[in-house]
Amino acid sequence: MDHSPSHAQPDIHWPLIGVVFLGGCVGTAARYAFAQIPAAGAGGYFHIGTLVANLVACLVYSGLSAFLFNASWITSGRKEYYNRGLGMGVCGGLSTMSTLGVESFLSMHGSAVFDGLVYLCVTFALGLLAAAFGAWIGSTVALIPKRDAQ
Repeated sequence: MDHSPSHAQPDIHWPLIGVVFLGGCVGTAARYAFAQIPAAGAGGYFHIGTLVANLVACLVYSGLSAFLFNASWITSGRKEYYNRGLGMGVCGGLSTMSTLGVESFLSMHGSAVFDGLVYLCVTFALGLLAAAFGAWIGSTVALIPKRDAQ
């Protein structure tokens, strides 16, 4: 009698892993570039680079997701590659929840509790707005009638 759990093994799709890896390299390099923007505010607790990187990632990933959802002319196979490479890879590498958490913790730990809380609230509020705007843009662009080339 076999007592081992019957877990289905996941299918590993090496080309998808490759596009996620390449996209992640691009997104992480872009995040590093954004991190070079100096922090602002009293004590330098408002990290503009991290904020911009996270907002761009929210805007682009939600726009891409809405676009792919509504773009019926793109095959599902291609949609998966675009979603994984650009969304999960580039936007995932660009966005950084861990850096946001560390920066907020350090500002609050360094007696700037109010500054840290403001930074968190601004980041989340603007992130939601960026995602909503990105989704609207992506849906709008995808629903523009596709013209046949003549």
